[in-house]
Amino acid sequence: MRDFTTEFTVLFFLAAAIANAQPSGRKVVVADAVSHEPIVRASLYTKENGRFRSSISDEEGVAEVGFDFHRLTVSHLSYERRQVSRLSDTIFLQPKYQSTAEVVVTNREPEWIRRTLKAVVRQKEAHYFSHEGCERYDYRTQSISTNTIYRFHLTGLLRMRSAQHGRYAIVADRADIVSADSTRLTDTSNLRRMLYEDFMADLDNTFIRSHRFYHNADYEGRTPDEVELRFRSKKESDDRGRIIVDTLRHVVLSAQRFTGTKTNRQERIATMMYAMARAFGYRIDTWTRDYHVSYGERTDGTLYPKEVRYKMYFAGRDGGEDKRQKEFNRQTGGGFPNMEATLTLCPSTEEPSDYDGLWLELPPSWYIAFNTDADRRQEILLSNLPATFTIFENEP
Repeated sequence: MRDFTTEFTVLFFLAAAIANAQPSGRKVVVADAVSHEPIVRASLYTKENGRFRSSISDEEGVAEVGFDFHRLTVSHLSYERRQVSRLSDTIFLQPKYQSTAEVVVTNREPEWIRRTLKAVVRQKEAHYFSHEGCERYDYRTQSISTNTIYRFHLTGLLRMRSAQHGRYAIVADRADIVSADSTRLTDTSNLRRMLYEDFMADLDNTFIRSHRFYHNADYEGRTPDEVELRFRSKKESDDRGRIIVDTLRHVVLSAQRFTGTKTNRQERIATMMYAMARAFGYRIDTWTRDYHVSYGERTDGTLYPKEVRYKMYFAGRDGGEDKRQKEFNRQTGGGFPNMEATLTLCPSTEEPSDYDGLWLELPPSWYIAFNTDADRRQEILLSNLPATFTIFENEP
């Protein structure tokens, strides 16, 4: 029988950091300053006497701060960063983006919604994935565990996925790392997730069949053809979001989707793969994903992900003793539990052929997979891009 133990690859974001309980201390609620709703997975961190410490708010917005500090930073991808010198019962953060009111939904779904979405799916390859050119990109990611912070900023040129090129590829202009320790590896994992797990890549007829859609009649678009649709999974309670659709052109202009542990495990990992991972001692405890995208339009009428915001929290347990996997994690960084990233693209007139020989292909995003040796080599290469390095100090 073939031995798969040395080929089995699992990305389980510093599971040990999650497994260890936070030290006992004072509890505080992190909440939205406008709605007063709790903020899930906000980061609270400080660096005192050369040591970085942090805490993360739970599903109720509650964080336990069991360490001393003179200045504590509280941050979340969708909110303005705030610093406090002492704890109150609640820390309020100002939202960066205007939120939309909740929609009162019913079981009735207008018939035109599914017709419109199916037309979007029929034309999505031509509208979103047919461009043979490239875009300028600005990618930023931040990852936090209990004892370190990591920030990575990368700019350059992105070659789009198309009929000619099945994978995205990049040319890097500049890379900057800020870390609380000696972590100098470059992390493109969230860049790949934002691209390969783009909302339009996920939107297909299966998605339409498995969700219920509701029209928000109070939404005011830029034109009468723009409508807002809210959706929820028919099966799982942890899958919901909203879409802005141009019903005349049959294109999605922006989208937001939140998925929780059950949905992510079903959609992002093959059932057989997860069963095999469990046999090797791997477990997924919590896995949330929040994806926001707005699409821009090129002069040729095709669309691209102009601005993307992505937040993922992953808690799992790694019971394996695979030496090859451990070495791979060492060379690629192994990941972090609480991650957030942004991506901004803008059209470029540069020709991809002008950079022949310089493109670095981006392997598709993965969580549990049998990776080829070629993909492993590419992962390691992308984790060791030339970059400037700065030791993190407290926020100014």
